[in-house]
Amino acid sequence: MSAESPTPDAPPAAPVHYPESLSVIVRPLPKVVFLYLVWLVSLVFGFWPGEIAAWHGQIWVNVFFLSALVISFDFNEERSLIVVLATIAVIVLGLYFDLLGPMSAWLQSFKPTMNHSFYRVVGGGFTIIYFFVWLNSRFNYWEFRPNEVVHRYGIFPKMKRYSTEDMRWDKTVPDLFERLLLGTGTIILTTPHERHPVRLEHVMRIGKIDDRIADILGVKAVVHREEKPR
Repeated sequence: MSAESPTPDAPPAAPVHYPESLSVIVRPLPKVVFLYLVWLVSLVFGFWPGEIAAWHGQIWVNVFFLSALVISFDFNEERSLIVVLATIAVIVLGLYFDLLGPMSAWLQSFKPTMNHSFYRVVGGGFTIIYFFVWLNSRFNYWEFRPNEVVHRYGIFPKMKRYSTEDMRWDKTVPDLFERLLLGTGTIILTTPHERHPVRLEHVMRIGKIDDRIADILGVKAVVHREEKPR
């Protein structure tokens, strides 16, 4: 009796290759970016044609303190609602007790005066700071791909890779004012390769970035289902 011919082994599944263009870059930013209104106002007033008036200083001081308030506290939904209600209450009380006129006159009595040189120094200083912020974001960023997340950092290229198999990401908007100013939010990565969640803070265009990440990781899931051996 002749021996049966061995059945040839099934060919191994071809590896899945993803196009290089299928990726999204995420660049976390420092909180100093939310002072950009101070930077812009300083540049405008620094090169203002003609004499500097008292109202220039009043505008600059208001913009400065409002920007400082934004970066000092996180205004979530509850705090933002409290601020809005408190502002409305102050206006209503001011109208009821006829206090808005005296309050406006008292505020207008403050006339901080700065010259062109002051505004140019502040504007020039912020320009240098923002240049280095931009430069740092070119050397420290995250790249999301269908099968991995890569953290690239350092002047001499270094990278750390994370598999997307057991990774979870969450999008949060901890500060509504920061979202209004620059459309930023926070991405939180949870992976078994790190003891603590990784926070990517102040990511601009957070809504579009989150949608792109969902699309890319969704492509991975679809391809895996299609390539599943029968």
